[in-house]
Amino acid sequence: MKTRLLNSDFSLKHSVSLPGSKSVCNRLLVLRYLMNNSFDLKGVSTADDSKIMNEILSQKEVSGLLDVKNAGTCFRFLTAVCALGNHEVILTGSDEMKRRPIKELVDALRMIGADISYTEKEGFPPLKIKGKKLTGGLVSINSQISSQYISALLLIAPFLAKGLTIEVKGEPKSKSYSDMTISLLKKLGVKIKEDSRLISVEPISKMYTKEVEVESDWSSASYWYELIALSEVHSKIQINRLNVISYQGDSEIKNMFEKFGVVTLEGSDGIEIVKAKMPTIDYFDYDFSSIPDMVQTFVMTCVGLGMNGTFRGISHLVYKETNRIEALKTEIVKLNYSLEMNGKDTFEIKKIGELPHSISVATYHDHRMAMAFAPLVAVVNEVEIENPNVVVKSYPEFWEEFI
Repeated sequence: MKTRLLNSDFSLKHSVSLPGSKSVCNRLLVLRYLMNNSFDLKGVSTADDSKIMNEILSQKEVSGLLDVKNAGTCFRFLTAVCALGNHEVILTGSDEMKRRPIKELVDALRMIGADISYTEKEGFPPLKIKGKKLTGGLVSINSQISSQYISALLLIAPFLAKGLTIEVKGEPKSKSYSDMTISLLKKLGVKIKEDSRLISVEPISKMYTKEVEVESDWSSASYWYELIALSEVHSKIQINRLNVISYQGDSEIKNMFEKFGVVTLEGSDGIEIVKAKMPTIDYFDYDFSSIPDMVQTFVMTCVGLGMNGTFRGISHLVYKETNRIEALKTEIVKLNYSLEMNGKDTFEIKKIGELPHSISVATYHDHRMAMAFAPLVAVVNEVEIENPNVVVKSYPEFWEEFI
């Protein structure tokens, strides 16, 4: 098994660069495809998920066997795209992907006439999809497992003859991501109305033709914020081409990290983040319902600073690349921390001893486990990351930038 060993004698770089946001990129790739490539896309993400999406949607005909490997966003978005296509596809993925539920989205698409069946276990990938013309109408969907179900429906909605009205049931999870989808649709000229639990999307009247640039990824920026938070006061780093004003919900981290003494300074070509002072809190408490991908970053920031904390809105982390709650619980024990559930949607971490001099971290096929644990090298002498190549899913250049 490959590993990467990080040592505490590393030195901070003056500046780093980020990949394009795969969340933004994948949505725009779908919209470009559905608009018959009417607009150019600049800065396509180098993340594996975006490469997979781009490769599939660049085919002359999207048909036959489509293997998205472990790219959950691709699977959910392509389920909707292929449902209104002209061909039959078998949509599949890795063993991990086959354990991730898809029933809520399939049921919603069936409400508007989609022809989708399961080829193995009911409610889970793979899927057999017979593309057909869908007219739209009204669908209802439970948003508590994944906001990507809502985003998948939103992305195809403008291309349905009657448009689409989506009734959102349950307390929305990762709402910032469906908000991102709505913002991007509006940018491309789609008319959308939101009223309480209803989202109504009108059929598109004309194709968008101007070039669109993919934003740099705020999720990836979080690991640099974490590293600065764990470093000495006055430590700083420049993050190139990152916009303070962003479609991405994860940009909220710039405000959250102020509690850990990290300030964000806007420049002409990105931002500079500076450890201006020691943390202003001695206990961390936050609801991550809208930004679930940031849980691991903030858990490890707290651990590195010797701080206890409560993490709310986390129940759907069990449906990610791995069961992130169990993965965190297992790994932070190595750092003399405990993680205990408090109900289904909250956990608390507590310090039970001092940080060790060295640690070996399992990554569970999860890119965010690798990147969230790496900054601990600022406070732990040696950090060994198992299967470090998992970062290619979202930030292929991470290790080159980090070392």
